[in-house]
Amino acid sequence: MNDFKNIYGQDLAIQILNSAITKEHISPAYLFSGPEGVGRKKTAKVFIKYILDKKFRKEGTNRKIESKNHPDLLWIEPSYMLQGKSISQTKAKLENINIKSPPQIRLNQIKEIIEFLGKKPLEAEQSIVIIEDVEKMNESASNALLKTLEEPNTGLFILITQRPEKLLSTIRSRCQIVPFTRLNDNEVNNIIQKLEVFQEKNNIPSEKIDELISFSDGSPGRYLTNLQYWLEISSALKHTLEIKLNNKIEVLKLAKEITDELNIEQQLWFINFQQNRIWAKESNSSVVKKLEELRKHLLTYVQPRLAWEVTLLEINFSN
Repeated sequence: MNDFKNIYGQDLAIQILNSAITKEHISPAYLFSGPEGVGRKKTAKVFIKYILDKKFRKEGTNRKIESKNHPDLLWIEPSYMLQGKSISQTKAKLENINIKSPPQIRLNQIKEIIEFLGKKPLEAEQSIVIIEDVEKMNESASNALLKTLEEPNTGLFILITQRPEKLLSTIRSRCQIVPFTRLNDNEVNNIIQKLEVFQEKNNIPSEKIDELISFSDGSPGRYLTNLQYWLEISSALKHTLEIKLNNKIEVLKLAKEITDELNIEQQLWFINFQQNRIWAKESNSSVVKKLEELRKHLLTYVQPRLAWEVTLLEINFSN
């Protein structure tokens, strides 16, 4: 399939799926396993395009897949419970809804799958269920999914995960494994140049681009996220972050600047970024640990400015 040509660095995964398509031997369940941002979801969309429209004759199939609005496709992702209502992790992020408990795939979502598969496909030969971040299933959902996978039906399952070891071994054993791998820095660099994201870098120095690529850990998708976060930081704050602070008043001012300008999500990203660069440049485990403690405080809703003040003072002035 020519559409796979836009998937970079995942030759084995593409070979497995192309073979299934060529031989017309589609497994009942696939496990797309690998790090975030390397093309798992993009590959899944290309693969299911063939399943939903083998002859590539139906207008709008791509659009329906991209919008997750095809009648024979059910896309499940972890959700939060907010005031008794379920809200997807994607919607929560788009609407900047901060919820303390982590998102989960819940039993009611597996029941939704069972109901969906109980209906005859409307446009395709087969119904398709994609479960994103499937490792975030709670126990009751895991057991219900296992039972569903054990029963013969006309549906195709694609499970997407970063942490296959967190799934029940019996779920893994019922899936065809499709492995996705991290890319090296050169491959990531080549991909982002093809995507023309360099046009958006706003004169970021080449050494900073290299640093952001290194921080992306072989994931082009993560690079795009890192670039977005870095561009959201003002030039003034970036300048302050790069200089050595010589007195405690400067440190307290920096804590105020960080918390005034960055929301909690941005602050958590910045902690990750600082940990990575400090370890890469200095291998300073003491500072990395202090930043990790700061992350824990922010996640437990300690007053952010106070948490930053204490941490920055410890980093800059502790003996």
